Amino acid sequence: MFRPKSTIEQWRIFQAVVEFGGYTQAAEALCKSQSSLNHAVAKLQQSLGVALLEVRGRKAVLTPAGQLFLQRSRQLLTQMEELEGLAQNLERQWEPQINLYLSALQPRERLYRAMTRFAPRSRGCRINLFERIHCHFNAMQPGDLMMTEHLPGDQSGLPLDEVLLIPVCAPTHPLAERADNLSVNDLANHTELALHPPIHRAVDWGHSDTAWTVTHYTEALTLIGQGLGYGWLPRHLIQPELELGSLHQLHPVEGSERRLYTYLLTPDPSKLGPAAELLLRLLRSEYQH
Repeated sequence: MFRPKSTIEQWRIFQAVVEFGGYTQAAEALCKSQSSLNHAVAKLQQSLGVALLEVRGRKAVLTPAGQLFLQRSRQLLTQMEELEGLAQNLERQWEPQINLYLSALQPRERLYRAMTRFAPRSRGCRINLFERIHCHFNAMQPGDLMMTEHLPGDQSGLPLDEVLLIPVCAPTHPLAERADNLSVNDLANHTELALHPPIHRAVDWGHSDTAWTVTHYTEALTLIGQGLGYGWLPRHLIQPELELGSLHQLHPVEGSERRLYTYLLTPDPSKLGPAAELLLRLLRSEYQH
């Protein structure tokens, strides 16, 4: 097992000597004697076999090696602070992680803004982000959060986004030649690329028995782009392809748009820990503007 030759206190003193410009100033800032600081840094350099500082007049100047070690030691002390802070947070019931289940169709922009605001206040709590085609509410544990298009009948959730699904195919696909006023039979004569499990089990969109199924929208996007068939994809995820012309929008007679709404759910709001409550507040502030 590895046994370190240096101590956290030695690295703390080394950093202080650099940051305050010398041993005298660092000793005053740390309320220690100058001789104890000299001894700590000398022992650190001796144990490493590397010169970190050299004294020029009354100033302690970093050597090239010292510059490298200063940067690494700052990372070390930051990690040590986070480690001890995590222990304090656990003692105060601040949870170490949050599970957030996310529909593959959920627009991300406002979610990412909330996560960015959460990060500096997370106190070491990490977010586990699980993307799903279909999020199963019953599989959630107390303290979990979920963004899904499926709202169970006995649950209420925070409304998030409207998701617009449109039918598309490659420009080279036969359907692209007559993209308007397509009948059900017109579509039935071609392969549909559908997500499986179904995007929304509460809505019967009549996928054909011959539809090819994939478990992620990027697979559907790739196959449709290869001209293998058509499919219903979320507009916000394929907007670049539509603008470039690598995907062609179709207009069936029975409707060229399908709309879904996503919601933020949690099994029991009363069982959320303080970190999850903070993330929930940040999400609410983004989505309720």
